[in-house]
Amino acid sequence: MSLAKWKEREREQRQNDIIDAARKLFAAKDFDEVSMNEIAEEVGLGKSTLYLYFKNKESLYFAVVLRGTRIWAEMVKKEVKKGNTGLEKLILYGNANRRFSNEYPDYFRLLYSPTSIKKQFDMDKMTSSGEFQEVRELFKEIMFIGIDSIEKGRDEGEIRSDVDPTEAAILLSVIYNGKVNMGDWAKELLESRGIDEQKFGKDVGDFFLHMLRK
Repeated sequence: MSLAKWKEREREQRQNDIIDAARKLFAAKDFDEVSMNEIAEEVGLGKSTLYLYFKNKESLYFAVVLRGTRIWAEMVKKEVKKGNTGLEKLILYGNANRRFSNEYPDYFRLLYSPTSIKKQFDMDKMTSSGEFQEVRELFKEIMFIGIDSIEKGRDEGEIRSDVDPTEAAILLSVIYNGKVNMGDWAKELLESRGIDEQKFGKDVGDFFLHMLRK
């Protein structure tokens, strides 16, 4: 391996380490509560080194969110391809979303938390960020996979004809949002009934499908 390639690989690894450290902190706290000093301490680097990779905290936050969204989109696309009918694709779509939330809880929490991108930054900062624009496009892509699956299932007669695919897909997104932001009292109530987070997620998905099925 040449020296140039070795340096490039080392830089990529360090950048990934910074994003991983920032992900943990941004998922645990509000954006304003996380400092670059804290991120530097978490990753074991000097604060000045962070600025060699990210110009400010905002750009680092966008990098974290973008990485999570890319993982999510790839997971959904790969899973949905396995289905043939619209209903099969919708079930796989829900499975992929649930698997993403289980395997990448920090990213899932960031993408659906009340302190998400729109509440953290003004529109000028968001529209000027290439990372944010890619996040928006990936979100749309994921949403349209759900919409297309529901529409296909409706056309095939497996999903009720009075279901609006866009409305149903947005409802599913709202359900995910509510799951992330569920109050402690609700979690405690579920736990008292022996229902853990994974079972609750599966049951909610099954209930959603039951509402749509013909």
